[in-house]
Amino acid sequence: MALLELPSSGSTVRVRAIDAKTQMSVSSKGFIQPILPGFEILNMTSVTFLIEHPTQKVLFDCGARKDFENFSPRIKERLNLNVKGLKIEKDVHEIVQEAGVKLEELAATIWSHWHWDHHGAPEKYPSKTEIVVGPGFKENFLPGYPVDPDAIFVDANLKDRNVREITFSDDFKIGNFRAHDYFGDGSFYLLDTPGHAIGHMCGLARTTPSTFVFLGGDICHFGGSFRPSPTIQLPDPVPSSHLDQHLPIPCSCSLFTEVHPAGPSSADSRITPFFEVTSFAQSAYLDREQAARSIRELKRFDEHPDVLICIAHDPTLIKVLPFLNDQPDKYLNNWQEQGLKEKAQWGWLNELPRDGKPGRDMYVEGVWKEGELIEDFTKLKATIY
Repeated sequence: MALLELPSSGSTVRVRAIDAKTQMSVSSKGFIQPILPGFEILNMTSVTFLIEHPTQKVLFDCGARKDFENFSPRIKERLNLNVKGLKIEKDVHEIVQEAGVKLEELAATIWSHWHWDHHGAPEKYPSKTEIVVGPGFKENFLPGYPVDPDAIFVDANLKDRNVREITFSDDFKIGNFRAHDYFGDGSFYLLDTPGHAIGHMCGLARTTPSTFVFLGGDICHFGGSFRPSPTIQLPDPVPSSHLDQHLPIPCSCSLFTEVHPAGPSSADSRITPFFEVTSFAQSAYLDREQAARSIRELKRFDEHPDVLICIAHDPTLIKVLPFLNDQPDKYLNNWQEQGLKEKAQWGWLNELPRDGKPGRDMYVEGVWKEGELIEDFTKLKATIY
């Protein structure tokens, strides 16, 4: 695979991770294939980011909103069909405020894409806080409900605020992704990463002049979709620091390669990802082939020693990263010297089945709101429309 060339700049941003306090359990077949016995459920958490430039602060992704009743009717119907388990303890805008950051300080919220678990509660932010979205958003999602009865958003979400749609050009690329220099100084880029959803974007934050954090959004949903690779091979033994205590320490990689689609004895099982994008009819991916291309390019970033990959729903990150929630003075800028890339690489192995049994129980069964089990989203009465 060709060497990834990263652009040069002396400008950086400070990056703080936010635990969006979300637990989800979803059907694996909507995201990955093959489906292994004992791995029918995919557990997810949610991570967003506060990006601090010398001139302004922005959020990259805003998590889910805990007041399910205020989703549009269309989203409520979708949630009834797709969600096996869901629990949201806090909204991201609450977490930010509790950490001492005033919402008035936020110049923008950047959405990796339009899905309900990434845009938060837009109307809770000051009207001067603009919303930054990817290509095709306005054409596909405006106007909102009730002007369009089938709309994804409600009018109150976007009322009296600027929605800025990023335009990408083939003239500027990082790797094979079209790129946009957000602040104009090389400190933070948005990347055009199609496949999962209309207008999907990733972020690339320069944390030192030579290191970056790749804010992956939903470019994929599981570490085994882009790892291992020829450069980042599955180690043998797998370091004990990556494994849950109930597993052998240290652990032979054969415990995991036995479920690799290439076969346990194949050399490919240590250098090729365990999963590919699902071909299931109700896929979470808008375009399977585009998604696969984006994930292949993601591998090039992952293989670069100066890039830390953070996809939004990787449960390992919750155990590895410092978070604004409880460590507001800690940033990700020194991730390389802290060894965070190595600590985060193989945590997803804990999720894999062993002997046909789940590696991890469902994080949450059923949908919960303020301690009550929700049977039907559509019966929740909205308060913003």
